Amino acid sequence: MRRLALVGLVAAAVLAPPAQAAPGQLPSSASGVATPNVHLVSHAFDTGGAVSGAFLGTKLYVLSEPDLVWNEGGATLKSLTGGLGVFDVSNPKAPKQLAKLDLPNYQNEDISVSAARRFAVMSQDSQPGAPGRVNLVDLRTPAKPAVIGFVDLPSGVGHTSTLVDHDRYLWVSGGKAVVVVDVRDLTHPRVLGSFPSPAGGSIHDAEVDRFGDITVYGSKGVAVHRLGSSPLHPSLVARITPADNAAENNLILHGGKRLDRDTWLITEESYAPGCTNDGRFETWRIDRKAKLLRPIGSWNAPTGSDQHGPLTQSEYCSSHWFTVNSNKVVADGWYGAGVRFLDVSDPRHPRPIGVWAGDSTTASQAVFFPGRDDLVYVADYTRGLDVISIDHGGKGARTVVPSDEKRQGTPGVRITVKLQPHRHFRWSCLTPGKT
Repeated sequence: MRRLALVGLVAAAVLAPPAQAAPGQLPSSASGVATPNVHLVSHAFDTGGAVSGAFLGTKLYVLSEPDLVWNEGGATLKSLTGGLGVFDVSNPKAPKQLAKLDLPNYQNEDISVSAARRFAVMSQDSQPGAPGRVNLVDLRTPAKPAVIGFVDLPSGVGHTSTLVDHDRYLWVSGGKAVVVVDVRDLTHPRVLGSFPSPAGGSIHDAEVDRFGDITVYGSKGVAVHRLGSSPLHPSLVARITPADNAAENNLILHGGKRLDRDTWLITEESYAPGCTNDGRFETWRIDRKAKLLRPIGSWNAPTGSDQHGPLTQSEYCSSHWFTVNSNKVVADGWYGAGVRFLDVSDPRHPRPIGVWAGDSTTASQAVFFPGRDDLVYVADYTRGLDVISIDHGGKGARTVVPSDEKRQGTPGVRITVKLQPHRHFRWSCLTPGKT
């Protein structure tokens, strides 16, 4: 989670505008660095960049776009760039934007959608002079998204909101406890209260899995919960120990996915120029008797993997939002290091099998297209939306090394990326802003 100050964004575009780029945009070209098995399929850039996206079946994709003015200026400024983008993905390789709903988006980092109820959740961080807020967006008519309900949140809450219990409630992050919002009536959502989790500290995200558990991630670690009769009183399935959190968490355990019944895949967000700090992709296994998750493996991007040359260098490098396909291949947005593909069929030894790092990349999230092991949508803070592919869905791919990464296409315009601390998470969570 990072608020990016896009230093020189407009200046770079005005001083050296490529033919196909409007002011404030990057060229929609195939330039970048990739291993031979990973390819840029298409580029659908949106002014202001992208934070996270989610699929509504196989026909629609919704994209959270941060508002650079709102992020920097506070609640009194009019939204200029942020909000919700709706895309027709009937042709998965060529998404087409259907609509844009302007909202003061700060910054809805892990967007939630309900396919059954046809709505999206826009979770808005609090700002000076304005509380955090949950906006519920009606997607029954995709070309005309509209806010149909909202509720203000307690101070410091709203960074991410996760639909739970058959999309009837939200678990909202940002504070020391998980805030629960009732969304059974979409026109009148209401805050029910909160409950503590061993993961906070600062709660960052929650993920629902196919086994019926909800895993909460935060500054004090990770905790696995299970719903009972009330969304305010879940039971605790497992947690990590303070000692393991101190050893494996340099800033924040940011988010994750459950690989199988006993294995969790977790990102540790922590970063420095040149990929010289932690910011690892980690694997953990449950000890059911002890009710603990225990670390079993990890992988980090190679030193310097965010510095392929003057057109792709960024100042930050960390594992971030990822998904995993049926071949047990992970696609992970790694900021300036682009998208990193990992084979996690042996969770103790995650293995790098592919890379795509477009020019000026600050990759936030990589999501496999539903039912496709080979196609990935990349939400990028600076590039916007990229669609990339990995040969054979990564199945049988060999281990790659930095020398396998080769430049693709003609170098494009470089936009220098700076990050600023989140108002509540501070340096454990960065976000986009205007300069």
